[in-house]
Amino acid sequence: MAENIAEILGTAIAEYTPNAIKFCGLSLKTLQQILQLGYTTPSASFNATPTVGSFIEFGQKCQKNGATATFDGIAFPDKQTPDLVVDAITVMGVKDLDFAGEFVRFVRGCDEMEINSQKLYAWWD
Repeated sequence: MAENIAEILGTAIAEYTPNAIKFCGLSLKTLQQILQLGYTTPSASFNATPTVGSFIEFGQKCQKNGATATFDGIAFPDKQTPDLVVDAITVMGVKDLDFAGEFVRFVRGCDEMEINSQKLYAWWD
């Protein structure tokens, strides 16, 4: 079992910034594991993002619709408090235009959104 958040994030780590780890492409399964291990809470959020719990729920909805959600965000490995947050979501494999509408409703208020036949993406600053 992984000892710390950097080990859990593994190859998802995009970079270390001062006192923080930026991660990209984190799977739903790993995000759920991070929550279970106490590195974040269901109510954790970053600025205007949905909560970690909401991201997990939407990721599960994606799975039920045959799509795959991945998550980007930031974690602070040196703190004792749970503080991993998600600041972007990418959804691949959407086959239903109605589901794209659900995505738009979910990410309402994001700073950047991309919707095309290949992927759905939203990011919050």
